[in-house]
Amino acid sequence: MQHIRCEIDSDLEEMGATARSMVDWKHYVKTYPWVCLGAAAALGFLLVPKRSTAIHPDLAALTELLATGHPAAEPAPAATRGWFDLLLAEACGMAVRKAMEFLGQSVAEFMGTAAAEPSRPPPANDGAADRAFRRN
Repeated sequence: MQHIRCEIDSDLEEMGATARSMVDWKHYVKTYPWVCLGAAAALGFLLVPKRSTAIHPDLAALTELLATGHPAAEPAPAATRGWFDLLLAEACGMAVRKAMEFLGQSVAEFMGTAAAEPSRPPPANDGAADRAFRRN
C-alpha cells in the first residue's frame, strides 16, 4: 500500500506539472512561435477598428447646411475592400483554422495518452487474508 501511495503522489505531481504547462502561454510561445505570431496578427487585425472617413464639404454645402439644417450632399459610400484586404483576411482565417485544428489534435493526443495508459492489475488475492480475517 505504501508503494501505491507513493506512485499516486508522483502521478498527481506529474499531472499537475502537465496542467500548469498547458495553461502557461509562455510554453506555447517557446514551442510554437510562428503559430503564436500568426494568431497575434490575426487578433490584432480583427481588434483594430477601421479608419474613419472624414467628409470635407465645400463652401456651398456648408451654406446649405446652415440655411436648412440638412446636409446638401449624401455622405460617400463606404469604400469596398481591396484585393489585398480580402487576401489577408482569407490568410488569417486559414491560419486561425489551422491553429484551432492543431490545438484540438494536441488536446486529443494528450487526453488519449492519459486514457490509453494501462491500469495496473489488482494484486493477486489467494484468499488467505480473507480466511485469516474470518478466523479472528
